[in-house]
Order: sequence, then structure tokens, then C-alpha cells
Amino acid sequence: MISQRQLQPGDRLPPERELTEQLQVSRTSLREALRVLEMAGIVTTRQGGGTFVRELADDGLLSPLLLMFDVRGDLVGDLFEVRVIFEPEITARAALRTSDDDLVELDRIVRTQEQMVHAHALVDAWLRLDQQFHITIARATRNEVSVRVMRFITEMLQDVQRTVVASDQRVDRAVARHREILEAIRATEPQLARQAMLQHLREVEEFVLHGVTTNDVTRCESREEVVARRS
Repeated sequence: MISQRQLQPGDRLPPERELTEQLQVSRTSLREALRVLEMAGIVTTRQGGGTFVRELADDGLLSPLLLMFDVRGDLVGDLFEVRVIFEPEITARAALRTSDDDLVELDRIVRTQEQMVHAHALVDAWLRLDQQFHITIARATRNEVSVRVMRFITEMLQDVQRTVVASDQRVDRAVARHREILEAIRATEPQLARQAMLQHLREVEEFVLHGVTTNDVTRCESREEVVARRS
């Protein structure tokens, strides 16, 4: 109904009872579908006000793949593996293709994050900036597919990233890594940009999947060990 524009951005969805009758589904199925649509950023629920269709991004609906996943368990590790394969390479390309406008936007994001570290800002606000940082790098590649893939990955991992924001030490470390990545891109150093992004992602992955902080002496399983243990 949304993709066919029967429901427009800003429209309020019909009441739950009416939708279950119209779509011939159970309330459980309807609620699950609405939960996934909200996770995808397609609808938003207002407390006491109902569910509304959101204004869509310039590239339209997010990838239908997003509607097929529920990020939990081993899938989180798989997503991080894909991200480690993908994002350092687009960061290297961004270092070669970035524009002045991209650099201004990246600098604005990092400066704001640096200020928020000391202000103990809200989790959601920090996460939005984190998402903007990584998507802006993808946009700097001038490759539209990269932007869409990056948007998909960051949306999928948004809830998982909350564990990072819960740690002041990790937030401080993440912002420092963002600054290193930005300066490597600004210097047109693709290899440095690639390495800085890889290091950043590895640290976040270790913290999220294994509870390891930068100063922790506990040995962390490698990705290969995790795969072997699953087998």
C-alpha cells in the first residue's frame, strides 16, 4: 500500500482492527509487519497518536532485504564481517574522489560528535551522527550502490550500536577514530584511510561481539575462531 502510494508520506495508517480485516491477517502478523517497517524507517509510531508513513529518503524505500532480516544472534557477526570487507575499500575510494562539500560535512559531523562526548548527549542523537558519518563517506565515492549498501548496513546495526554508546570510553575512542579517518581522506591518502576505517570497525566489532574494550587484556576470538566454533 505504501510502495504503490495508496498511503502517502504523512498519512496515518488505519486502526489496527480495520487493517487486520482489510489485509486478512492476524493482529500478531500485523504488529510484526509494522515493527519491521518502523525498523526500516518507513513508518513511525507516535505515542497515543497512531502510526504514520514517514517522508522517504531521496533514494526511495530502503532495500527490501532490510525487511527480511531480524538482527540478532549470529547474524550480527555476519553483518560486521560484510562491513569489514566493504567499508574500508569505499573509504579508500572516498579519499580519492571526495569533494570540498563532503569534507565540510564530515568535519561538521566529527566536530559535533566531539562536543557531544563531553556533553553526554542523547544516545539517539549520537547514533544519527554516526550513521551520517559513514553514509557521507559512501556518498563521497560517487557510487550510488555504495550509498545504498551503507545505508542498509547502518540501519541493520543501529540497535546493536547502542551498546557502544553506552560506554563513555568506547564513544570517545570511536570519535577519535572518526577524526583519523577524516584526516586521511582530507590528505588524499587512500591506504591510510583504508587502515583507519578497518581499525575502527575491528574495535567496534570486538566491543559489540565480545565485550572487549581498548584497555582490556582479555583475548578476543578472531572471526575465523567464531566460524570454527559455529561449525
